[in-house]
Amino acid sequence: MKTYLTKDIRNVGIVGHGGTGKTQLVSSLLFTAGMTPRWGKVAEGTTTTDFDEEEIARKISTQTALAHAEWPCTLCAGSNVKINFLDLPGYGTFINETKASLIAADCALIAVDAHVGAQVTTEKDWDFCLEYDIPRAFVLTWMDRELASFERSMESLQQAFGRSVVALQLPIGTERGLAMENRRLKKFPPRSPKTRKKPTKSWSNL
Repeated sequence: MKTYLTKDIRNVGIVGHGGTGKTQLVSSLLFTAGMTPRWGKVAEGTTTTDFDEEEIARKISTQTALAHAEWPCTLCAGSNVKINFLDLPGYGTFINETKASLIAADCALIAVDAHVGAQVTTEKDWDFCLEYDIPRAFVLTWMDRELASFERSMESLQQAFGRSVVALQLPIGTERGLAMENRRLKKFPPRSPKTRKKPTKSWSNL
């Protein structure tokens, strides 16, 4: 089994109101990092962190689940860090489970439904992070769904948590057009070297 130094391990708590897509977010992160061969989906009962029969049947998380991924370290030459994802329950019935597990996290991602904005559990999770002095960031989920709005969600978060909430990334497109626009950008063919204009000046000539 591979071992990691303590400095190369990050524990990230994934929190948010019930139904905001926390487990789906973890599944997407694992797939993007190459830790799973296929993209697990909550609707199909194929996610890594919802493995209990009750969770699969009800499509909700009832307990803390752990998954990990390796990711290149931007500050370390040629080494990877291990990121432990703590997939925490979002429904009020299991809020004590969330609080008890969040104390082990180095930071938190708070999932927010882009159709709804800030909700009751969103504020409770924020308070837990304040209590434990944990750095946190919001992640807007379900951005490709009907009536999802980046602007309304940001306004909702700023009303609940102050104007210091700012966007680090801006979406391209809205609702169903969001993913379609991203696919078009990814499929944009690279320019041929023959069609590129040669620069008339270079920094070395200035």
